[in-house]
Order: sequence, then structure tokens, then C-alpha cells
Amino acid sequence: MIVGSFWMVALSLAACGGGVGTDGAAVGGPCTTNTDCSGGSRCLNSGDFPGGTCAVNCASHDDCPAGTRCVEKEGGVCLLECREPAECRGGYTCKGKKNYSGGGESLVCIED
Repeated sequence: MIVGSFWMVALSLAACGGGVGTDGAAVGGPCTTNTDCSGGSRCLNSGDFPGGTCAVNCASHDDCPAGTRCVEKEGGVCLLECREPAECRGGYTCKGKKNYSGGGESLVCIED
């Protein structure tokens, strides 16, 4: 019964834009305020994030949901990982940004 309830919640979140992606309420979706994002996420709406983007605070990649990377923006946030600009929503492109910890860079969706 618990397993069935878990899957119903997971499917509900996926159906209403929950989770990670260009419409994700956890990471990647558009927002204007923190209430537009799911619990544990916040809305970044500074110059690097046109139309706002939901993000999760992090100290390392291990703190981030699958499909996201922890980069050195806004004190350490998980942003959508990408390989090419087409994977990002309008107004965003795929750029290398410094990882918050561990050195190197990750390709993430950020202002075009």
C-alpha cells in the first residue's frame, strides 16, 4: 500500500510540472516567486535567469536532483544540466559554469 501511494504522488508531481526540467517546479521551471516552486526549491529571478527559474540550494552535486548540477551561482544552486542549447527553455542556453565544489565546470541552462 505504501509503494502504491508513493507512485501516485510521483505521478501527480510529474503531471503538474513537479520535478526537474524546463517546466519543473523543483529545478528548471519558470517562476516569479518562491511559491511557484516546489517545497525545498526557490525562485531565482536575477539577470541570469530570465522569467525566473526554480532551483535547489546545494553544496555539492550530491545535493542536487538527477539531471541537475551544483554550480557557483547564488551561493550554490542546482541548475538544469545540458549538452546543447536546445535542451534549455527559451531565453536560456547551455553554458559551462564553475562547480560549487570539487573544481571544474558543468554545462547548465542559464541566460542566453
